[in-house]
Amino acid sequence: MLDVTRTDLFQPRKSTRRDPWTEDEARETLAAAGRSGLSLAAFARRHGLSDRQLYWWRMRLRAHRDVDRGRPTSFVPVTLTALDDDETGIEVVVGGAVVRVDRGFCELTLARTVAVLRSLPC
Repeated sequence: MLDVTRTDLFQPRKSTRRDPWTEDEARETLAAAGRSGLSLAAFARRHGLSDRQLYWWRMRLRAHRDVDRGRPTSFVPVTLTALDDDETGIEVVVGGAVVRVDRGFCELTLARTVAVLRSLPC
């Protein structure tokens, strides 16, 4: 009897410049590649995909994996105050913590900081 696993049945859609993969399609394809036990290059060859595309998506998805995408977005009250001429940037209050952010800050670093502060017990 032929043993057919779930990854043998998976057939990823080929993407084009005009019709690229969505993030969900990339996640599904990378998950199937991981389940297959093959390297990304071997999985790409087996399914007629570009190995560069798989490596690119894996790098892109790993770069922001600690930002919780499954968590619903919520808004918090904001109080605007006038700044002195020598002050720049913003203050973000999360729980009891105050984070002062200068102009030109990295959004990813701020998102990570806020995620850590939210995860701490009160």
